Amino acid sequence: MRVSQRGRAILRRLSAHDAGQTFRPGDFLLTSSGEGMAWLLGVATASRINHAAVIIDERGTIIEANPSFLSDGRAFRVSSVQRYLDAGKPCWIGYVEVREGSRQEVAGYALHLLRAKGSVSVSGRLWQAAHTIFSTAPRSYLARLRGPAALRDFLERRSLVMRENLCYSSGELVARALERGGFIWEYDPALITPADIFHRYCQPELVLAPQSAKGARVASKSLVAARAKPGVTPLAPYTPGQDRERAMASSTLTTSQAADSGWQALLGIGVATAVGLACIGFLEELWRSTGRKA
Repeated sequence: MRVSQRGRAILRRLSAHDAGQTFRPGDFLLTSSGEGMAWLLGVATASRINHAAVIIDERGTIIEANPSFLSDGRAFRVSSVQRYLDAGKPCWIGYVEVREGSRQEVAGYALHLLRAKGSVSVSGRLWQAAHTIFSTAPRSYLARLRGPAALRDFLERRSLVMRENLCYSSGELVARALERGGFIWEYDPALITPADIFHRYCQPELVLAPQSAKGARVASKSLVAARAKPGVTPLAPYTPGQDRERAMASSTLTTSQAADSGWQALLGIGVATAVGLACIGFLEELWRSTGRKA
């Protein structure tokens, strides 16, 4: 997933020592939640980072899409970064670069959704779960398993969005709020997940330093000693045409691996679809039985 240079962010993980720091409105939080909708999103994306929220003040107050499934009827709710830190959850703060003067617009949009969409119906939760199972999961499995390119392109260009009006997932909430600050996404924000945002902005923690001249001399001496040491196999001499043979063998292996990955992707989609249909059928039957008793 590519994002234009108008919307950039740097991710940094918070520790218990950073609990008292000052936050900035318009930044975002990526974390993990065990509640129903967040858990389902984590399964669909195979990622521990399954929840996101928008920071709205310096104290770390956040507005989040409600991650619960049926226990809480609110579409959005107010929480804090400290709550997730106290629960021992991984907390990544996205420090964003937005247009000048637009931080309050990002936070204000999240506040607007909190006031505009007070509650969400059971059918709204079911539509959101269906979107996660039938739209998010296949795209995620195909991208991770490197499935057939034609099928990946088909799913990217013909996205399927199933939800009630203004009933957003946590990733979509953050993506749409950041649009107010100048972020331009390649895909529909409804298709963006917390895992997508994490992989887009997470920087590698270890950067290999360039090898010094001293290190190069040590490596050279080690190679010379290895050649002189008995029982160590020397490097094979170069033979013309050897690179082409290796390339052909590597190409054959890559083609075989791609075919295996394609079958694995299709199998994953089939399993996800079957599980989704079973879950939706069970919930509908439970809802009907509850209605009859009432």
